[in-house]
Amino acid sequence: MRLLCSILGALALLTQAHGADIAVALTDDLVEVDADFAGARLTLFGAVTGVDNPADTIDVIAVIQGPPTRFAVRRIERRNFIWRPGDRHFVDSAPGLYLTASTRPITDIAPLPDQAAYNLGTDFLAFNAVSPGESSEESDHSRMFVDAFITEVENKGLYLDQVGGVSFKKGALFAINADLPATTPVGEYEVSVYLYRHGELLGHDSARLVVNKVGIERRIYDLAHQQPVTYGVLCIVLSLLGGWAAHLAFRK
Repeated sequence: MRLLCSILGALALLTQAHGADIAVALTDDLVEVDADFAGARLTLFGAVTGVDNPADTIDVIAVIQGPPTRFAVRRIERRNFIWRPGDRHFVDSAPGLYLTASTRPITDIAPLPDQAAYNLGTDFLAFNAVSPGESSEESDHSRMFVDAFITEVENKGLYLDQVGGVSFKKGALFAINADLPATTPVGEYEVSVYLYRHGELLGHDSARLVVNKVGIERRIYDLAHQQPVTYGVLCIVLSLLGGWAAHLAFRK
């Protein structure tokens, strides 16, 4: 009901506007993560006005990204006869999740200046990998670590550029489906949708999404982040109790 009201309200506002425009709304702006979370399907509804036959004349690009995260990347190095992880490189300010859905390949829809300005596609995400005490300008291998990071998050389904997933309904309404993987990080997300025609940006709208832990997972998450010392002590105590219980079991 809330979604229907949002769409109807958007359509009412758009009919009063001049030229082409777009409005979007999520079916649910909260995704709850518990121990059984195996991913979720996110559905975004949108409305277009000021365009005749939108399904045949316009293109849509949707971007889901956030929250900013710091990732650690290590290269396996051979030292003497042993292979072991090398020094850590950190990828800073990278989105924890980055998904796009578009009617056609983004490179066929938006001009390069727009792709760079709105970060449309993983090639236009600005982040570098640096090691502690080293600036990005001093790192000779930062691009190598960034490429390795992108490959890893793409394999996990955290970064994905999807052609399709946009379906037009009756008239000016359309829907966009996106699958959130089981490893989706908690935090606040921004969902942005861009309306294009013949390479020209006609309109843009966005919505907010929150991914949050619930139940015992939420309490553990809060304890680990708000009281890390207490969390560490409890982990040690539980490990000792587990070892002691295992000792008793094997002795019997």
